[in-house]
Amino acid sequence: MGRVVASYGVQGWLKVQPFTAAKNTLLTYRQWSLIDRQGATRDYRLKEGKVHGEHVLAALEGVMAREEAAALQGMSIAVPREALPALDPGEVYFVDLIGLKVINREGEMLGTVTAVQEYGAQPVLHVRPPEEVNSEAKKAAEILIPFVDVYIDAVELAAGNLKVDWQRDN
Repeated sequence: MGRVVASYGVQGWLKVQPFTAAKNTLLTYRQWSLIDRQGATRDYRLKEGKVHGEHVLAALEGVMAREEAAALQGMSIAVPREALPALDPGEVYFVDLIGLKVINREGEMLGTVTAVQEYGAQPVLHVRPPEEVNSEAKKAAEILIPFVDVYIDAVELAAGNLKVDWQRDN
């Protein structure tokens, strides 16, 4: 949902880069889990917050000083799955795409989704080629596929597949 980019002020506030479509959406979730680079999780309750330019400023319960906030820099922010709104048919949370196998119309396995990034015009899937492709003399490049209807044929969450109209050479 976001990432802590810095401390803010002297009273333990955090400066957060939100990954939500609307910046203030992150502030509607009262329970935050902060995850460090090793995957360790710490749970916090949001006391208050506000949108400040491109960032969100947030005060968490138990974080009272600048030094405590600075120690949280770089952590990812997650919220409980059950707190997220229900999806309409055909919608998917980007986090659910990570780990899906990407298969083109010819049945070729292009790789696995490792990330979904918003670059302005549309979201883009980052696809890591399969190991057999990477074991060749040179490493195969990551594949970037725009997540738009013209290229996405089907999202099959239960089967773990993402069907696409894409060639390895695109």
